[in-house]
Amino acid sequence: MSLISWDKPKKMRSTATHNRGHMSDSDIAGTYVPNMSKKDRAKWKGKMTCVTTSPCVEIRKNSFVIVIGLDGYDYKSYRRIPARWAFLSTIGKNVHIASAGPIQLSFKEWEEFKAVVEEAREHLKNYRRK
Repeated sequence: MSLISWDKPKKMRSTATHNRGHMSDSDIAGTYVPNMSKKDRAKWKGKMTCVTTSPCVEIRKNSFVIVIGLDGYDYKSYRRIPARWAFLSTIGKNVHIASAGPIQLSFKEWEEFKAVVEEAREHLKNYRRK
């Protein structure tokens, strides 16, 4: 059974209404206010990104994001190219984790986290074979 839900979660309200009520969703860096149900927030939600340049899987759960790439990844200002500032280059990197704050996990959640990363990795391998 898949731990990652590949279906797009249903919005709780229109984007315009949501953005009026949550100014941080109006493109201020470093913030994320989900526009979905609590049930959907608790799921591991996955989607393919950068499919034409460098396929990646972006996974979200609660307030953190995991980006998985087989050969680096493109996410926000991070790119698969040598960068003037080394911390922006993702060459040789496969996992990017971002959060709005500290991440606290039980050992059970940690095992699930590792299984989700492996599932995303396998998904990318299979995507590449197509």
